[in-house]
Amino acid sequence: MVKKIINILFIVSFFAYLAGCVTLTGPAVSQEEIKKTQEELKVKALDYQIKQLQRLQNIGHRLMLAIPKEDINQPPQPLLGIMCFNVDEHLQKLYNLNMDKAVVVVVVKEPSPASEVGIKPGDVLLSINNTKINNLHQFANVVDNLKIGDRLQIKVLRDQQYLSFETKIASIPVNLPIIIVDLQEVNAATDGRAIFVTYGLLNFAKSDDEIAAVLAHELAHAVRRHVTKAQGTQILSFLAALALGIAVESNAPGSGEAVMRGVNQIGEIFNAHYSRDLEREADYFGTRFVYYAGYDVEACATVEERFAIEIPASMVKNFLSTHPSSPERVTRIRKTIEELKAKELKERKE
Repeated sequence: MVKKIINILFIVSFFAYLAGCVTLTGPAVSQEEIKKTQEELKVKALDYQIKQLQRLQNIGHRLMLAIPKEDINQPPQPLLGIMCFNVDEHLQKLYNLNMDKAVVVVVVKEPSPASEVGIKPGDVLLSINNTKINNLHQFANVVDNLKIGDRLQIKVLRDQQYLSFETKIASIPVNLPIIIVDLQEVNAATDGRAIFVTYGLLNFAKSDDEIAAVLAHELAHAVRRHVTKAQGTQILSFLAALALGIAVESNAPGSGEAVMRGVNQIGEIFNAHYSRDLEREADYFGTRFVYYAGYDVEACATVEERFAIEIPASMVKNFLSTHPSSPERVTRIRKTIEELKAKELKERKE
């Protein structure tokens, strides 16, 4: 009898042990449920992407508007102030659209002719000056020929309502598209016709002021025409970007899809080499752009300090072989800030 009880206790203990080893995964889920969640996450990711793009465009736009006349040697460029995507299934869900062949506004720059008349993200472009817009190619064909002062009638669909806006193309000292690159590397670059910023940089920057400092440096490279002075074979050409499906316009009164993927094919743009003197000039004019745009100009120095402290090898490999050292850059930028503030103080007294 005792032996039977011992055997029973052993068996019970054994099964209890097995039960304790069983992995509990929770409720069962079907592939259909997983796919549905995946699609929901894609829409949320797109929403996040567009918000980052809006933030980036507004910072860059503010810098470009504030460039002093003496710092740029080119005629002003046309400005409408919108960026658009071709409608796809995820944009349909994000903006509650029921059309699949259309162009939707995703970014409205402020201030701009588009923002002033009330055009909003999520508006579907129907026509510009009675020319129908069904895709980005048609949109580019229309806006690429627009000039400063041209009057526009823009028809859109918003929440099942047809709206019409009248405006005219404004001017801006320079109007470069800003494109997000899907890389976690902390970097930014320009080919002279667009500015490229990685997600890594957006995540690294602690404020709009720091983003402005980095954007302004690249903007200075473009405005001061450093690209033509650098080794052109190391710069990704604008036509190559278009071949990758990036629809942007060089004058950019509007713009196209502005998140670049296929990064293995575009990494070369981040390997562009400028001389140390060109980098110094970009630091100098970039600091001026930040100051006149009203951002915290001290960020131009502090972001360089953060690069030196948090990324000791600097932003990318070979960075130190082509850029002045971080201590030199921080020192020069600080002296530039002192000059700008002293000049402003003197002008106030006068």
